[in-house]
Amino acid sequence: MAAPAHDMAALDIAQPTAEPSLAPAGAQALGTAVPQPPAAAAGSGTASVELHPPLPRFAQIEPVGRCNLACRMCTVNERGDTVAELPLERFVELLDQMPGLEELHLQGLGEPMLHPQFFEMVELAAARGIRVSANTNLTLLTPKRAARCVDSGLSALSVSLDGATAATYESIRRKASFAKVVRNLGRLMQARQEAGSTLEVRGVMVLMRHNAPELPALLRLLHAHGVAELLVQRLSSDLQQPELPARYIPIRSYVNEHEIPETELPALEALFAESRTLASALGIRLHLPRLRARTTRSSNGPRCDWPWEQLYITAAGQMLPCCMAASADRATFGDVFTDPQGLQGRWHGEQAVQLRAALVADQPPSLCRSCALYRGMF
Repeated sequence: MAAPAHDMAALDIAQPTAEPSLAPAGAQALGTAVPQPPAAAAGSGTASVELHPPLPRFAQIEPVGRCNLACRMCTVNERGDTVAELPLERFVELLDQMPGLEELHLQGLGEPMLHPQFFEMVELAAARGIRVSANTNLTLLTPKRAARCVDSGLSALSVSLDGATAATYESIRRKASFAKVVRNLGRLMQARQEAGSTLEVRGVMVLMRHNAPELPALLRLLHAHGVAELLVQRLSSDLQQPELPARYIPIRSYVNEHEIPETELPALEALFAESRTLASALGIRLHLPRLRARTTRSSNGPRCDWPWEQLYITAAGQMLPCCMAASADRATFGDVFTDPQGLQGRWHGEQAVQLRAALVADQPPSLCRSCALYRGMF
């Protein structure tokens, strides 16, 4: 999904003298593999940008902060913030504060179908003319939920598939059954066909050393089920922040072991070329990540425009800099439910302004420096 274009007024920015503090007391910043966010523009702005921009037209809201799986690269089960379900009335409050919202990604770290009112949220947003999308591991899909996916007003649904075999998939997405997920994918696509639905369904693969060889097979699997799009992502963060809390060390070790090293990139480039040819033959839209990081900005603007172009709210009401931050114990702009000014108060708060200034000055905090999206290779 492309983020809306910038709407920035000219304002000279002084370079910050210290790294902005985005984390609450006792908390540190961390990144993790997450569902696909809106595409961030690399250096798409100018050196003079608005530090108090209007609320964006794209928002990502987390319905529920827990998951039924234990994926090896995900921090959902280690998050130190409050794990919650977003009450429906709070969800409506958020929508009321964003009258210009055009697109909503109803997704966070957790599995959205765990929320008992997930489809009601979809309906409420769609009724306002908002395009609604979500990510799912598809393990919880029932015939009833499949029907709701196609009749609730949901515009797009991304399905996480990190392998084309049970051995690979289940080694990554612990507690999941590959056979069940594939059956559920068939159930979803059948419901879509029977309803004559225009629901956009795509696969999402987190690319790592041991699952990369299965990319062509995954393309064939998706094609066999009528899925015409695959998004391939890198791991979202290298987790190399010096202040990384101890509870995340096992995840960092997994990332270090399974991230694709520089020495293997030539072979991966050949695999990408093969996969592009296959995808074209199958009629599948294939989105592949950049393999090497950007070393410089492509213009005078910030490398990442998330803090201008999208808004992220956790199930507990914390506004985060982006979905890559993932939870409030890593980085936060504050609680939108306790701020008297709500979304506007946090969007224009000191922490948000500090981060925007740091990004414009190309002096990002460690959270950003460890982010694959910031480095241009997500």
